[in-house]
This record gives sequence, C-alpha cells and structure tokens, in this order.
Amino acid sequence: MPKSDRRSFLRQLGSAALVIPQLRSLPVQVGPDPSLASSVTYDLLIAGGRVVDPSQNLSAERDVAILHGRIASIAPNIPRNQARQAFEARGKIVTPGLIDLHTHVYEYGQTPLGVSSDRVGIQAGVTTVIDAGSTGATMFLGLRKFVIQSATTRIYALLNISTAGCCLDEIYLDPRLVDAKAARRVIDENRDLILGIKVRVRGKKIDVAHDVSVVKTAREVADATGVPIMMHWTNEPEVLALLKRGDILTHPFNPPSPNWANLIGGEPAEGDKVLPQILALKDRGIWTDGQAATTHTDWQVVEKAVSQGWLPDAISTDVARNPDKTPASVLLPMTAFLHLGLSLEQVIERVTVNPAKMLNYREKIGTLAPGATADVAILDLVQGNLEMRDQRQQTRVARQQFVPVATVKSGIFVKSPAA
Repeated sequence: MPKSDRRSFLRQLGSAALVIPQLRSLPVQVGPDPSLASSVTYDLLIAGGRVVDPSQNLSAERDVAILHGRIASIAPNIPRNQARQAFEARGKIVTPGLIDLHTHVYEYGQTPLGVSSDRVGIQAGVTTVIDAGSTGATMFLGLRKFVIQSATTRIYALLNISTAGCCLDEIYLDPRLVDAKAARRVIDENRDLILGIKVRVRGKKIDVAHDVSVVKTAREVADATGVPIMMHWTNEPEVLALLKRGDILTHPFNPPSPNWANLIGGEPAEGDKVLPQILALKDRGIWTDGQAATTHTDWQVVEKAVSQGWLPDAISTDVARNPDKTPASVLLPMTAFLHLGLSLEQVIERVTVNPAKMLNYREKIGTLAPGATADVAILDLVQGNLEMRDQRQQTRVARQQFVPVATVKSGIFVKSPAA
C-alpha cells in the first residue's frame, strides 16, 4: 500500500486500529525501525490460529506473517520476536479476508435497502464487498463519491443495466432506462471500481421476450467492456442461453411463488429436483451465488438443493438482517450453510477463493499465499443456539455461529466491536 494511502486508511480507522489488549503495544511503522532491524522481519504476526485457506488446500495450525501490507509467510512456530506486533490467535479460525460478492451498500441512497459497508464489512472480517447494482449510469458517481471513497471496507461495484439503478423493478419501468451507450460510458470512466453488470430480471415465463431483449443489451455492453453479467435467477432456457462463461446467476433459493423462479422451478408444486438447465451451468462455466437466512431464501428449497449435492459457488448476503433486524454480514449465511452440513472448508471457500475468481479485482485477494494483499479475517466459532429466519419467516436453529474477532485489511489490524 502506498504511504499516502496507508496514512489515509489509518485516519479513517481512527481509534479502531491497533487497539486490542493482546496486541503488543508497539508504534505503527510504515518503514523499518532501525532500532529493531537486527531481529525484526515482519510488521505483524497472527500466531497459532487454525488457518483455513482453500486457495492453498490448507487447514491447519499455522502462523501468518505480514510485511509492508502483504502476506510474507505462512509457517508453524514463527518466532514472536521476529514481528513488531503479534496477535495470539490460538483457538481461533484465521482465513483470507472475506469477500461478500453481493451487497447493497448505497446507504442513504435512492433505495432503502442500503446498509453500512463498514458494519457488514471490516467490522465483521469482510475486507471486500461488491455493491450489486444499487446504481445505474445516472447515479453511480453518487455511490463512488459518498460511499466508496469514504469507506474503510474495500468496495467494488456492478453497474445496473438500468440507468435508474435498484430496486424499483427497474428494467420493466421504461425501455429508455436500459441504455447501452450510457452503461458503456460509465464503465469506461470507472474501470477502477466497476467490475460487472447487474440485470435484475423477474424470471417469469411471461417476461421471457422482454428479458431476452434486456439481457441482449447487457450482453452487448459486457462484451464491449470485458466485464461479466450478474443476473437474477431464471430457469428460462432462452434467457440462460445468453449467459457466457464467467457470468453469474444469483438467488437460486427463492421461495416458491408465481413471481419468482428458483433452481427447482418456482411454483409450489413444480417439483423437488434441481432442473437440468441449472445442473448444466457448471459445465458452461457460469457461476452461481446464493444466500441463506436472508432475502431470496426459502429453507425447504435450500435443503432440497443441498440434499442433492447442489451448492452455490459463492455465499453472499444481498440484504441480510440479524434476528434483531439490524444489518447482517456474510457471517450469517456462512453460519446457515455450516448448519446445512457444509464443512468449514467448503464455507470458507465460498467467501474467499471462489468470489476472488469471479471478478477482476485490482488486488490479489481471497488467499493467504505469500505476496497476496494482506487481508485476513480472524473468527471464532461459538457454541449456542441461533434462530435463523428465511424470507417466509420459517426458522431453523444453528448450534454454532461465526463471530468476528479481528480483521486485517492491507496489513492494518482492526479490532471487531463484538470482540
């Protein structure tokens, strides 16, 4: 991280940075400290935790050493005196910084769905979030100026193909809002932040002709700008045919309804098996993104899919709420999928290495490999009952849940308020 960016980041963090009892009380250093040069190799050492990094097929007790904002080494028993600062993580889970592939963080923007990016981000072990189409071409600069530029959490965005943005049934309001020229212009002017295009179709059979037309426009923009499409769930073959390798289909577990599709159909009586055209997505190279204990979720649909071995490639929040109605981070659906029978490694894979593969980030994230950006989540798995609700207010009770302990973003240590 450049010195100017690092200092700016520290100012944003304020008193949250480097304030935990277990962390040795040494000053923050941007460059080497000559008085320690003979013994110090690293800026920060996260010691003794269970490191779970699916990008390296690693799940074992290791130490993670950080230098100059990058991962320097992962090894057992790195001497504590080789680091300026050390955090004892024994008994904790240490993972790459979590990535929430699908959020809406335009807080106080045009949609009431927007939540605080730092509350669901850096404070919860999530170092990177992707705003999934909250804004279109006419509103993206507001998201950039008022949210992205002031947030501590790293934020990227998908541009809504509708200039009006989300979430007012935007592609069905007025055909003039689906503007390929405007979308291309805004993507080209904001290549540093816009990583894809969002299309929010209903997935209904009656809308196929309309949806094909809109997705063709999105396809034109995606192909011209070299970014993928993220599309709301549909099972309609004509619409699915427009997706290409690297595109993303989201919300597979919608409640059965005439107004939504899910991966087994949509209507309550349509069946219990994952549809063939959905099973074919993997071979086509199309990614899937799913939620649980949040919006666009029905427990029975999720359980049917998991029982058949069908799992989404990424786990994200969309707009998630805790039982007390406060905004929830991706730790909530992670807890839900652990409850559903996924292994710890399978859960972590879907919030680190997989979403890292799905978009073209500027940083090397989703991994603790040496040389990668030093994004780290330190988590605890706490025993106890957690009641989780789906979109229809059906409940399931998890016996253990993920809670945040601390986060490292680009080499800077941040304590979780919950720790």
